[in-house]
Amino acid sequence: MAWRQGDGDAARVAMRFVAAVAVGALGGAMFAGIGAPLPWVLGSMAACAVASIVGAPIAAGAATRRPMAAVIGVVLGSSFHPGLFAAARDWWLPLALLPVFLGVAALLCVTWFRRVAGFDPATAYFAGMPGGIAEMVLMGGERGADERTVGLIHAARIFLVVFALPFVIRHFHPPVAIPAPVSIAGSALWPDAALLLWGGGSIATGLLIGRLLRLPAWHLMGPLAVSAVLHATGITDFRVPVWLLAAAQVGLGATIGCRFAGLTLRAFARVLALAAGSTLILLALTFAFAALIGRWTGLDIALVALAYSPGGLAEMSMVALSLALEPGVVIVHHLARVVLVLVVAPLVFRPSRQDPAS
Repeated sequence: MAWRQGDGDAARVAMRFVAAVAVGALGGAMFAGIGAPLPWVLGSMAACAVASIVGAPIAAGAATRRPMAAVIGVVLGSSFHPGLFAAARDWWLPLALLPVFLGVAALLCVTWFRRVAGFDPATAYFAGMPGGIAEMVLMGGERGADERTVGLIHAARIFLVVFALPFVIRHFHPPVAIPAPVSIAGSALWPDAALLLWGGGSIATGLLIGRLLRLPAWHLMGPLAVSAVLHATGITDFRVPVWLLAAAQVGLGATIGCRFAGLTLRAFARVLALAAGSTLILLALTFAFAALIGRWTGLDIALVALAYSPGGLAEMSMVALSLALEPGVVIVHHLARVVLVLVVAPLVFRPSRQDPAS
Protein backbone atom coordinates (compact mmCIF):
# COMPACT_ATOMS: atom_id res chain seq x y z
CA MET A 1 0.00 0.00 0.00
CA ALA A 2 1.37 3.40 -0.92
CA TRP A 3 2.13 5.83 1.88
CA ARG A 4 -0.22 8.80 1.72
CA GLN A 5 0.35 12.34 2.93
CA GLY A 6 -2.61 12.07 5.27
CA ASP A 7 -1.07 9.01 6.90
CA GLY A 8 2.10 10.96 7.55
CA ASP A 9 0.15 13.85 9.09
CA ALA A 10 -1.82 11.48 11.32
CA ALA A 11 1.37 9.73 12.41
CA ARG A 12 2.99 13.07 13.21
CA VAL A 13 -0.01 14.16 15.30
CA ALA A 14 0.01 10.83 17.14
CA MET A 15 3.73 11.08 17.87
CA ARG A 16 3.35 14.64 19.17
CA PHE A 17 0.53 13.48 21.45
CA VAL A 18 2.61 10.56 22.75
CA ALA A 19 5.44 13.02 23.45
CA ALA A 20 3.02 15.35 25.27
CA VAL A 21 1.75 12.49 27.44
CA ALA A 22 5.35 11.47 28.23
CA VAL A 23 6.27 15.05 29.22
CA GLY A 24 3.04 15.33 31.22
CA ALA A 25 3.63 12.04 33.01
CA LEU A 26 7.11 13.18 34.00
CA GLY A 27 5.72 16.45 35.34
CA GLY A 28 2.95 14.59 37.18
CA ALA A 29 5.46 12.22 38.79
CA MET A 30 7.54 15.20 39.95
CA PHE A 31 4.51 16.92 41.48
CA ALA A 32 3.41 13.67 43.12
CA GLY A 33 6.91 13.32 44.56
CA ILE A 34 6.71 16.71 46.30
CA GLY A 35 3.19 16.06 47.59
CA ALA A 36 1.39 18.68 45.49
CA PRO A 37 -2.42 18.54 45.35
CA LEU A 38 -3.92 16.99 42.21
CA PRO A 39 -0.36 16.20 41.02
CA TRP A 40 -1.10 14.38 37.75
CA VAL A 41 -3.15 17.27 36.39
CA LEU A 42 -1.03 20.14 37.72
CA GLY A 43 2.32 18.52 36.97
CA SER A 44 1.30 17.53 33.45
CA MET A 45 -0.17 20.97 32.79
CA ALA A 46 2.93 22.84 34.00
CA ALA A 47 5.42 20.58 32.20
CA CYS A 48 3.54 20.72 28.89
CA ALA A 49 3.10 24.50 29.12
CA VAL A 50 6.85 24.97 29.54
CA ALA A 51 7.63 22.45 26.77
CA SER A 52 5.15 24.13 24.40
CA ILE A 53 6.59 27.59 24.96
CA VAL A 54 10.19 26.45 24.34
CA GLY A 55 9.07 24.83 21.08
CA ALA A 56 9.14 21.14 21.94
CA PRO A 57 7.34 18.96 19.34
CA ILE A 58 4.32 18.12 21.50
CA ALA A 59 0.60 18.56 20.88
CA ALA A 60 -2.66 17.56 22.57
CA GLY A 61 -5.77 18.89 20.90
CA ALA A 62 -9.50 18.25 21.21
CA ALA A 63 -9.44 14.96 19.29
CA THR A 64 -6.62 13.45 21.34
CA ARG A 65 -8.26 14.63 24.57
CA ARG A 66 -11.52 12.76 24.01
CA PRO A 67 -10.52 9.31 25.35
CA MET A 68 -9.10 10.95 28.48
CA ALA A 69 -12.22 13.09 28.91
CA ALA A 70 -14.45 10.01 28.57
CA VAL A 71 -12.62 8.23 31.39
CA ILE A 72 -12.83 11.33 33.59
CA GLY A 73 -16.54 11.60 32.78
CA VAL A 74 -17.11 8.05 34.03
CA VAL A 75 -15.11 8.80 37.19
CA LEU A 76 -17.07 11.99 37.90
CA GLY A 77 -20.34 10.21 37.23
CA SER A 78 -19.38 7.58 39.81
CA SER A 79 -19.40 10.32 42.47
CA PHE A 80 -23.21 10.47 42.22
CA HIS A 81 -25.04 8.31 44.73
CA PRO A 82 -28.68 7.64 45.74
CA GLY A 83 -28.54 10.14 48.62
CA LEU A 84 -27.14 13.05 46.63
CA PHE A 85 -30.39 14.46 45.28
CA ALA A 86 -32.12 13.97 48.62
CA ALA A 87 -29.79 16.68 49.93
CA ALA A 88 -30.53 19.00 46.97
CA ARG A 89 -32.83 21.15 49.13
CA ASP A 90 -29.72 22.34 50.98
CA TRP A 91 -28.36 23.80 47.72
CA TRP A 92 -31.22 26.02 46.62
CA LEU A 93 -29.52 29.23 47.85
CA PRO A 94 -26.15 28.81 46.04
CA LEU A 95 -28.00 27.82 42.88
CA ALA A 96 -30.33 30.81 43.21
CA LEU A 97 -27.39 33.18 43.74
CA LEU A 98 -25.36 31.74 40.87
CA PRO A 99 -26.83 34.13 38.24
CA VAL A 100 -26.01 37.09 40.53
CA PHE A 101 -22.43 35.85 40.91
CA LEU A 102 -22.05 35.37 37.14
CA GLY A 103 -23.45 38.82 36.39
CA VAL A 104 -21.09 40.58 38.82
CA ALA A 105 -18.13 38.46 37.67
CA ALA A 106 -18.80 39.20 33.99
CA LEU A 107 -19.21 42.95 34.62
CA LEU A 108 -15.92 43.22 36.55
CA CYS A 109 -13.90 41.05 34.14
CA VAL A 110 -15.19 42.70 30.97
CA THR A 111 -14.37 46.09 32.52
CA TRP A 112 -10.85 44.81 33.33
CA PHE A 113 -10.19 43.70 29.77
CA ARG A 114 -11.72 46.85 28.29
CA ARG A 115 -10.09 49.45 30.56
CA VAL A 116 -6.81 47.82 31.59
CA ALA A 117 -5.99 45.45 28.72
CA GLY A 118 -7.37 47.81 26.07
CA PHE A 119 -9.23 45.09 24.16
CA ASP A 120 -11.89 46.05 21.65
CA PRO A 121 -15.49 45.71 22.96
CA ALA A 122 -16.21 42.28 21.45
CA THR A 123 -12.89 40.74 22.52
CA ALA A 124 -13.16 42.22 26.03
CA TYR A 125 -16.73 40.93 26.38
CA PHE A 126 -16.10 37.32 25.39
CA ALA A 127 -12.72 37.18 27.14
CA GLY A 128 -14.45 38.30 30.34
CA MET A 129 -17.41 35.91 30.20
CA PRO A 130 -17.05 33.05 32.75
CA GLY A 131 -17.85 30.38 30.15
CA GLY A 132 -16.00 27.57 28.39
CA ILE A 133 -13.17 28.16 25.94
CA ALA A 134 -14.74 26.62 22.85
CA GLU A 135 -18.11 28.29 23.32
CA MET A 136 -16.66 31.76 23.99
CA VAL A 137 -14.25 31.52 21.03
CA LEU A 138 -17.04 30.49 18.65
CA MET A 139 -19.51 33.10 19.90
CA GLY A 140 -16.85 35.82 19.97
CA GLY A 141 -15.59 35.03 16.48
CA GLU A 142 -19.11 35.33 15.09
CA ARG A 143 -19.41 38.80 16.66
CA GLY A 144 -16.06 40.28 15.67
CA ALA A 145 -13.87 39.31 18.62
CA ASP A 146 -10.24 38.25 18.21
CA GLU A 147 -10.61 34.48 18.52
CA ARG A 148 -6.97 33.79 19.40
CA THR A 149 -6.95 36.37 22.19
CA VAL A 150 -10.24 35.11 23.63
CA GLY A 151 -8.99 31.52 23.53
CA LEU A 152 -5.63 32.34 25.12
CA ILE A 153 -7.20 34.41 27.91
CA HIS A 154 -9.61 31.62 28.82
CA ALA A 155 -6.86 29.01 28.59
CA ALA A 156 -4.65 31.11 30.89
CA ARG A 157 -7.57 31.62 33.31
CA ILE A 158 -8.20 27.90 33.57
CA PHE A 159 -4.45 27.27 33.89
CA LEU A 160 -4.17 29.75 36.78
CA VAL A 161 -7.33 28.61 38.56
CA VAL A 162 -6.53 24.91 38.27
CA PHE A 163 -2.98 25.58 39.43
CA ALA A 164 -3.79 27.88 42.37
CA LEU A 165 -7.13 26.69 43.74
CA PRO A 166 -6.07 23.22 44.98
CA PHE A 167 -3.37 24.85 47.13
CA VAL A 168 -5.86 27.37 48.52
CA ILE A 169 -8.55 24.75 49.18
CA ARG A 170 -5.97 22.59 50.92
CA HIS A 171 -6.01 25.06 53.81
CA PHE A 172 -9.65 24.09 54.41
CA HIS A 173 -9.29 20.35 53.90
CA PRO A 174 -6.33 17.94 54.18
CA PRO A 175 -5.63 15.73 51.14
CA VAL A 176 -7.67 12.54 50.97
CA ALA A 177 -6.94 9.50 48.81
CA ILE A 178 -9.39 8.84 45.99
CA PRO A 179 -11.18 5.49 46.38
CA ALA A 180 -10.03 3.31 43.56
CA PRO A 181 -10.83 -0.41 43.46
CA VAL A 182 -13.46 -1.53 40.99
CA SER A 183 -16.43 -3.15 42.72
CA ILE A 184 -20.02 -4.21 42.17
CA ALA A 185 -22.36 -3.84 45.15
CA GLY A 186 -19.38 -3.87 47.48
CA SER A 187 -17.84 -7.01 45.98
CA ALA A 188 -14.31 -7.13 44.57
CA LEU A 189 -15.03 -10.22 42.44
CA TRP A 190 -13.92 -10.13 38.83
CA PRO A 191 -12.74 -6.50 38.81
CA ASP A 192 -11.52 -6.66 35.20
CA ALA A 193 -14.85 -7.95 33.93
CA ALA A 194 -16.70 -5.35 36.01
CA LEU A 195 -14.61 -2.52 34.62
CA LEU A 196 -15.11 -3.70 31.04
CA LEU A 197 -18.85 -4.16 31.54
CA TRP A 198 -19.75 -1.04 33.50
CA GLY A 199 -16.93 1.35 32.71
CA GLY A 200 -16.55 0.41 29.06
CA GLY A 201 -20.31 0.30 28.60
CA SER A 202 -20.71 3.73 30.18
CA ILE A 203 -18.10 5.21 27.85
CA ALA A 204 -19.48 3.61 24.69
CA THR A 205 -23.12 4.40 25.47
CA GLY A 206 -22.29 7.88 26.75
CA LEU A 207 -20.28 8.84 23.68
CA LEU A 208 -23.11 7.68 21.42
CA ILE A 209 -25.80 9.55 23.40
CA GLY A 210 -23.65 12.66 23.77
CA ARG A 211 -22.97 12.79 20.04
CA LEU A 212 -26.59 12.18 19.05
CA LEU A 213 -27.92 14.81 21.48
CA ARG A 214 -25.13 17.24 20.55
CA LEU A 215 -24.29 17.85 24.20
CA PRO A 216 -21.63 20.47 24.96
CA ALA A 217 -18.31 18.67 25.56
CA TRP A 218 -20.16 15.49 24.55
CA HIS A 219 -17.09 13.29 24.99
CA LEU A 220 -17.11 14.25 28.71
CA MET A 221 -20.81 14.84 29.39
CA GLY A 222 -22.15 11.69 27.70
CA PRO A 223 -20.12 9.16 29.75
CA LEU A 224 -20.63 11.32 32.86
CA ALA A 225 -24.41 11.25 32.45
CA VAL A 226 -24.57 7.47 31.93
CA SER A 227 -22.24 6.77 34.85
CA ALA A 228 -24.19 9.21 37.05
CA VAL A 229 -27.50 7.47 36.30
CA LEU A 230 -26.01 4.04 37.04
CA HIS A 231 -24.58 5.20 40.37
CA ALA A 232 -27.43 7.49 41.47
CA THR A 233 -29.96 4.69 40.96
CA GLY A 234 -27.81 2.20 42.86
CA ILE A 235 -27.44 -0.19 39.92
CA THR A 236 -23.67 -0.32 40.43
CA ASP A 237 -20.91 1.29 42.47
CA PHE A 238 -17.94 0.44 40.26
CA ARG A 239 -14.78 2.54 40.52
CA VAL A 240 -12.06 3.25 37.94
CA PRO A 241 -8.57 2.06 39.00
CA VAL A 242 -6.07 4.66 40.19
CA TRP A 243 -3.63 4.03 37.34
CA LEU A 244 -6.28 4.67 34.69
CA LEU A 245 -7.51 7.79 36.46
CA ALA A 246 -3.93 9.09 36.71
CA ALA A 247 -3.42 8.49 32.98
CA ALA A 248 -6.60 10.40 32.17
CA GLN A 249 -5.51 13.26 34.43
CA VAL A 250 -2.15 13.43 32.65
CA GLY A 251 -3.98 13.72 29.32
CA LEU A 252 -6.23 16.45 30.71
CA GLY A 253 -3.28 18.45 32.04
CA ALA A 254 -1.35 18.01 28.79
CA THR A 255 -4.28 19.41 26.80
CA ILE A 256 -4.35 22.59 28.91
CA GLY A 257 -0.57 23.02 28.81
CA CYS A 258 -0.30 22.52 25.04
CA ARG A 259 -2.72 25.39 24.38
CA PHE A 260 0.21 27.78 24.72
CA ALA A 261 2.14 26.34 21.78
CA GLY A 262 3.53 28.98 19.42
CA LEU A 263 3.68 31.76 22.00
CA THR A 264 6.94 33.51 22.79
CA LEU A 265 7.87 33.81 26.44
CA ARG A 266 7.09 37.54 26.30
CA ALA A 267 3.67 36.97 24.73
CA PHE A 268 2.93 34.22 27.23
CA ALA A 269 3.90 36.50 30.14
CA ARG A 270 1.56 39.24 28.85
CA VAL A 271 -1.39 36.86 28.41
CA LEU A 272 -0.71 35.36 31.84
CA ALA A 273 -0.52 38.80 33.47
CA LEU A 274 -3.80 39.96 31.91
CA ALA A 275 -5.50 36.68 32.79
CA ALA A 276 -4.08 36.86 36.31
CA GLY A 277 -5.87 40.15 36.90
CA SER A 278 -9.25 38.72 35.91
CA THR A 279 -8.51 35.50 37.80
CA LEU A 280 -7.81 37.41 41.03
CA ILE A 281 -11.11 39.24 40.56
CA LEU A 282 -12.95 35.97 40.01
CA LEU A 283 -11.31 34.13 42.92
CA ALA A 284 -11.91 37.03 45.33
CA LEU A 285 -15.56 37.10 44.26
CA THR A 286 -15.79 33.30 44.50
CA PHE A 287 -14.56 33.18 48.08
CA ALA A 288 -16.66 36.19 49.08
CA PHE A 289 -19.83 34.45 47.85
CA ALA A 290 -18.69 31.12 49.36
CA ALA A 291 -18.06 32.72 52.76
CA LEU A 292 -21.45 34.47 52.77
CA ILE A 293 -23.33 31.38 51.64
CA GLY A 294 -21.43 29.22 54.12
CA ARG A 295 -22.29 31.62 56.93
CA TRP A 296 -25.97 31.80 55.99
CA THR A 297 -26.48 28.08 55.38
CA GLY A 298 -23.71 26.23 57.23
CA LEU A 299 -22.53 24.64 53.97
CA ASP A 300 -18.88 23.77 53.48
CA ILE A 301 -17.07 26.91 52.25
CA ALA A 302 -14.52 24.88 50.28
CA LEU A 303 -17.26 22.99 48.44
CA VAL A 304 -19.19 26.18 47.63
CA ALA A 305 -15.95 27.77 46.39
CA LEU A 306 -15.33 24.84 44.04
CA ALA A 307 -18.94 24.99 42.83
CA TYR A 308 -18.55 28.71 42.03
CA SER A 309 -14.91 28.63 40.91
CA PRO A 310 -14.05 29.92 37.40
CA GLY A 311 -12.17 26.76 36.42
CA GLY A 312 -13.30 23.94 34.16
CA LEU A 313 -16.01 21.48 35.17
CA ALA A 314 -13.74 18.44 34.95
CA GLU A 315 -10.82 20.11 36.74
CA MET A 316 -12.83 21.53 39.65
CA SER A 317 -14.77 18.30 40.07
CA MET A 318 -11.49 16.38 40.25
CA VAL A 319 -10.31 18.70 43.04
CA ALA A 320 -13.55 17.99 44.95
CA LEU A 321 -13.10 14.26 44.39
CA SER A 322 -9.52 14.35 45.66
CA LEU A 323 -10.71 16.07 48.87
CA ALA A 324 -13.61 13.65 49.48
CA LEU A 325 -16.11 16.46 48.94
CA GLU A 326 -19.24 16.06 46.77
CA PRO A 327 -18.20 16.29 43.10
CA GLY A 328 -21.85 15.91 42.14
CA VAL A 329 -22.65 19.28 43.70
CA VAL A 330 -19.76 20.91 41.82
CA ILE A 331 -20.90 19.31 38.56
CA VAL A 332 -24.49 20.55 38.94
CA HIS A 333 -23.36 24.14 39.61
CA HIS A 334 -20.87 24.18 36.74
CA LEU A 335 -23.46 22.78 34.33
CA ALA A 336 -25.83 25.55 35.44
CA ARG A 337 -23.04 28.11 34.89
CA VAL A 338 -22.33 26.85 31.37
CA VAL A 339 -26.01 26.89 30.40
CA LEU A 340 -26.58 30.37 31.84
CA VAL A 341 -23.57 31.85 30.06
CA LEU A 342 -24.42 30.15 26.76
CA VAL A 343 -27.99 31.45 26.84
CA VAL A 344 -27.50 34.93 28.30
CA ALA A 345 -24.10 36.06 26.94
CA PRO A 346 -25.13 36.41 23.26
CA LEU A 347 -28.41 38.07 24.24
CA VAL A 348 -26.76 40.74 26.40
CA PHE A 349 -23.91 41.54 23.99
CA ARG A 350 -24.43 44.76 22.07
CA PRO A 351 -21.59 45.67 19.67
CA SER A 352 -20.36 49.25 19.76
CA ARG A 353 -21.14 51.51 16.81
CA GLN A 354 -17.39 51.97 16.41
CA ASP A 355 -16.85 48.24 16.36
CA PRO A 356 -16.03 47.14 12.78
CA ALA A 357 -18.09 44.00 13.28
CA SER A 358 -21.26 45.93 14.07
